[in-house]
Order: sequence, then C-alpha cells, then structure tokens
Amino acid sequence: MPETARKLLPSLPETKNLPVGYGAPKAINQEMFKLSSMDPTHAALVNKFWHFGGNERSQRFIERCIRAFPTFCLLGPEGTPASWSQMDQTGEIRMGATLPEYRGHGLISHMLAVHTRALDQLGIPVYNHTDKANKIVQKVSHNLHHIAIPHGWNQWNCEPL
Repeated sequence: MPETARKLLPSLPETKNLPVGYGAPKAINQEMFKLSSMDPTHAALVNKFWHFGGNERSQRFIERCIRAFPTFCLLGPEGTPASWSQMDQTGEIRMGATLPEYRGHGLISHMLAVHTRALDQLGIPVYNHTDKANKIVQKVSHNLHHIAIPHGWNQWNCEPL
C-alpha cells in the first residue's frame, strides 16, 4: 500500500512518484450498501469464498480472525455481507470477496480503500497478497496505487487449531 511502502521502503523507486494519499475507489450506492464490521457469524460465508478455506478448521480460523483483527464489510439489501475485507494473523489483508451477484459495482475496491485507511490511521502497516492469477484484484490494487514489493511473497506455514 502506498503509505506503508513510503514508511517501510523509502528507497524503493516506486515510492518516489506516488501521489500523496490513497487511490480513489469507485463510488458505491450508499443507499444499497452499508459499511459495517464483520461478525463471527459471517465466518461461514467467508470460508465458502476463501481460496484456502472450505473446511471446519478454516472456518474456526476465520472466526478467530474476525474477533481479533479489524474487519470491514458492506451489508447488502438483505442485511448480510455483499463484500468484505479481512486480515489474518500475519497482519495481511488476505480474505476479501464480493458475492457474485454484486460483482462489477466496485465494492472490493471500496473495501480495500476503507480497510487501508483505517489500518493506516491505527499505525498498522498495510499490505495484502494477491494471487498472480487474480487479474481483477491486481487491477484494483493498481488503481489504488498499491506497490508490488520485490522478491515475491513468503507464506507462513501455520495450522489453525
């Protein structure tokens, strides 16, 4: 994320010509979508869409992450999450998605921008991991002025209890 990169990697060439502040996400329909935090009861939904999820252990892990870390979601007209952004134990924004019926409305872009600003205001370094095959989130990250950190990505080998 731009502000984190400026603070932690000032020698990185990509940080030199960035605009101050954050990239602007698409405007969303605020009548239809309400900003909220995640609730542990939302873990089953996150588990269903998370690439590393889909089992009981991952669902318990997601519940603990929701309880322990700042989370954000946009509640749809039904009052349930239509899009969300969530951290894991590494401090990485890693679990985010938009329900298929709400894709194309700029919701994940909005979620990442809201989450980034909130963590930055708390003084928490902000970063995320985007799968190389996920071209949509790569485009969102580019539009929000996120900076790719050199030398790839390292994953911790942790097993949820």
